[in-house]
Amino acid sequence: MLTADTTIKYEKEFISNFNASENDKLYHEEISKIAQLYPDKCAIVFNETKFTYKELDEMTNSLAYYLRKQNVNRNDIIPIISNRSPYYIIGTLGVSKAGGAYLPIDPKLPIDRIQLLLNECQPKLVLFNNIEDIIDKLNINKTEFIYCNLKNHNYSQNIGKIDNINESNDLSYVLFTSGSTGEPKGTLINHYNLYNFVRSYKKNSNEYCMYDVLNENNVKTVLSISNFSFCTSNVDNIVSLIHGLKVVLADDIVSNDITLLSKYITDNNVDFFIITPTRLNLFLENDLFRNSLDKVKAICLAGEKLSFELCRKIRKYSNCNIYNTYGLTECTAVCSCKKIIVNNDNNKDDIITIGKPLSSCKIYILDQNMKSVPIGVEGEIYIGGYTVGDGYLHHEEWTKAKYIKNPFNTKNDLNEKHNQIIIKTGDLGKWTNNGEIEYLGRMDSQVKIHGQRIELGEIESKIHEIDGIDQCIVIDKVKKETNEKYLMCYYTLTKENKNKVESNEIREYLKKKLPL
Repeated sequence: MLTADTTIKYEKEFISNFNASENDKLYHEEISKIAQLYPDKCAIVFNETKFTYKELDEMTNSLAYYLRKQNVNRNDIIPIISNRSPYYIIGTLGVSKAGGAYLPIDPKLPIDRIQLLLNECQPKLVLFNNIEDIIDKLNINKTEFIYCNLKNHNYSQNIGKIDNINESNDLSYVLFTSGSTGEPKGTLINHYNLYNFVRSYKKNSNEYCMYDVLNENNVKTVLSISNFSFCTSNVDNIVSLIHGLKVVLADDIVSNDITLLSKYITDNNVDFFIITPTRLNLFLENDLFRNSLDKVKAICLAGEKLSFELCRKIRKYSNCNIYNTYGLTECTAVCSCKKIIVNNDNNKDDIITIGKPLSSCKIYILDQNMKSVPIGVEGEIYIGGYTVGDGYLHHEEWTKAKYIKNPFNTKNDLNEKHNQIIIKTGDLGKWTNNGEIEYLGRMDSQVKIHGQRIELGEIESKIHEIDGIDQCIVIDKVKKETNEKYLMCYYTLTKENKNKVESNEIREYLKKKLPL
C-alpha cells in the first residue's frame, strides 16, 4: 500500500506534468494562420520541388471546396491511398478543411488488406496518388465510390479560405493497427486530441511537449521519413507545419536508399528526425549516413526499446541531442519523452527510461485491482489526458475492454470533462525515484518489429486459414549477431493432409493477407 505522504508525492509529481489549459483549436486552421503570417516561407521540400505556406494553404483550400461539393461532411472518413508525396499532406489538410477525417492507407499493403480497410469505413470518396494499378485491382463496385486522383485536381480553382464546419470533438483521422483476432482495429482520433498533442504549452515547472524538443534545439528543418500510416508521422508533418517549420519529405526511393537519404539530409540541412532504433542502427553502418549527422541537432527514437549501446554509437558520430519516446496510436502519438545523457563511463549503472509524461498526458501505473503501485514496483501502464482517442471504429467491445472510466477523477479536477477515460496499454512499467518510467515490456503476445505493432495472434489466425494446417504458434526471437527481432512459426498438419505444407507457401499466403 502507498502511504499518505507517498500518495501525495505520486499524485503531484509522478502521474504527470499535466497542463490544465486544454484548447479547442483545430490544427488545420492554425496551419492556415501560419500561412497568413509567413506566406512565402517554405513549408515542404520534396526532391527539387518546394511548396510555400501560401501555396499549401491555397491548394488545400481548393481540394476542400471540391470535397464539400462531393458531399463530404463532418466525421466522414476519407481514405488516402498515396505513395510518399506532398499530395498526401495536401490530401490530409484538404480533408480536414472540408470537415472530414482522413484515413492513411499504405499502397504497399496487400490488396486484400486495402480492400478490408475500405470495406470497414465504407467511404463516400477515395483519394489516391500514383497508384492507379491498385485502384484497378480493388474488388469494389466503383459506382459506390468517387475516386479522386490528387495529382490531377485543378488546384487553381477556389483557392480562398473555406469556412470551418468542425468542432473540436469531431473526428480528425483514423489509423488502423494490428488485431489479435486477425481483424485490424481503426483507432479514432478527434481534433481535440490532435491539436493538444501538436500545440505548444505555456511552460511551467516541468511541463514538456513535443514542440519543446524542437524549440530547445532551435530546429528549423524536419526530415519526414515515417510511414504515413504510423502515428509518428504526426511529429514529422503536423507538429512541424503548425509551428512554421520546413518539412523535408523523402520519397519512397530516397527513404529506402541510405546513400540517397544521406545526401538528402545533408543537402537540405536537416535539423531533426524521428526514427525507430532498429532503422537508425542499420543506417549507422553507412559512412555517408554517419557524415550526414554532422549538423543534425536532435534525434527522437520511437517505437522500440532503446539501448545505451545505440546512444553511444550515435554520440560517436554526432553531438545531437538524443530523446527516447513512448506512445500509442490510440493516444495520438508520443505520450512521454526522455533526453538521454551519454556519459564517458558508458552509463554502466544507468537504465534508459521513457521519461515523464508530456504536458498533454497523464500516466498511471496500476496493479490488477486498478490501484497505484509503489515506486519500483511493476504494474500496467495506463494513459489519460487530452490525447486519448475515442476508441475503435465499429468495435464497441474492443473499445469497452481497453478504454476505461478513469477511477482517479475527482470533482475538483479542472479537466474532468476531458480526462474521463484512461486507456489500458498492455505495457508493463515501474516508477523510478525521480518520477520517470522504466518500460518493462508487454503483457500479451503483441510485439514490435521496426516500430510496427504486430499481433502474433493475428498471424496465427491467418496461418490457420491455410488448408492442411492443424495447429500453429508464432514467437518472436532475436538474432544474436545484430540483436534484430524476427518471427518464427511452428506448425503441425491435419491428419487428413497427405501433402506437406512448405514454409514458402505460408510466407506467400501471409504476404497476400498481412502488411509486410
